[in-house]
Amino acid sequence: MERRQVYDIPVPRLEVTEHQAAIYCCDHCRATTTATFPDGVNAHVQYGKRIRAAAVYCNVQQLIPEDRVCQLLRDLFGATSLCAASVTNWVNGTARTLGGVVEHILARLNEGGVRHLDETGLRVDGKLHWLHSISDLAFTHYRISTKRGAVPSFLTGGTIVHDHWKSYYAHMSGVDAHALCGAHHLRELKAIEEIEKEPWACAMSVLLNSANQLKCAAQGRGETELPTSVHHGILTKYMAILTEGLAFHERQDPLARRTGARGRKARRPGHNLLVRLRDYRDDVLRFLTDFTVPFTNNQAERDLRMMKLRMKISGTFRTLEGAQVFADIRSVISTVRKHGGNILETLTLSPQQIIARL
Repeated sequence: MERRQVYDIPVPRLEVTEHQAAIYCCDHCRATTTATFPDGVNAHVQYGKRIRAAAVYCNVQQLIPEDRVCQLLRDLFGATSLCAASVTNWVNGTARTLGGVVEHILARLNEGGVRHLDETGLRVDGKLHWLHSISDLAFTHYRISTKRGAVPSFLTGGTIVHDHWKSYYAHMSGVDAHALCGAHHLRELKAIEEIEKEPWACAMSVLLNSANQLKCAAQGRGETELPTSVHHGILTKYMAILTEGLAFHERQDPLARRTGARGRKARRPGHNLLVRLRDYRDDVLRFLTDFTVPFTNNQAERDLRMMKLRMKISGTFRTLEGAQVFADIRSVISTVRKHGGNILETLTLSPQQIIARL
């Protein structure tokens, strides 16, 4: 016997469920009593929670504009009366419903541990605004602000991983420790090596990569720290490279200074990086002393990637409220995705049911 199988989907169609509420009239006082409809059945004719969830999913998760969401649902399910305003209302309503879930996510991220922070620009009503993200392996929170410096200073305890933007140091004194992204350092070192031709940069790149490989190998063996001799050897090489690089810049001619310029003397990019690697040595090498801290801040950058794609598609948000609505729903979607949940199903659940799954 030869067998062949064809996998396909049934012809999609809308299912209509009619609810009937009986009306009784009292024989004595002639007053009428009407039975109640189920929760959520508020109009004579309306769309159900699954198609509303599908519209929100297409708009917020798949980044399809409202008009095209309507066209998609018309073509797939025959939702001929659907309009863009309905999709917008459903998205706004979903954000209001998920407000408690967003607060729960933020509370979990404030419990300590390792959190990744990053920010990126986006345009709202034609003006530059900032999207701030807080994330770890299980939770993601997005927040829109008019100022780049509006970092999440409310975070306490634990370690925050970032790219050495000074505001994180200036306004986040409540955290226990900072860790700097090694990928950013490697990119800067590569530019200094290839463009500025500074010899110390290659040695530092090799050392940081080797240190990360040693840590990963130790983690693979189930260890929680490097042997003291290995850690001391890395630190000794690190300081030796810094000494070599700083000596290199001391031998260079000072940069030309504009007439009347104030402040400290300008330094070359490589000199600035050396000073940072020296002054923030413990934060640069935090991944070696605390194995729960990763070498890079890639978690935050991955969580921001889809938000940047949204800006490439639409260019701007019309209002600050609309931007925050999008950020709130994406916070829940990203978190549910990290927990392995089904996004479409999640959008049909109550806030209490979603929180119970996180």
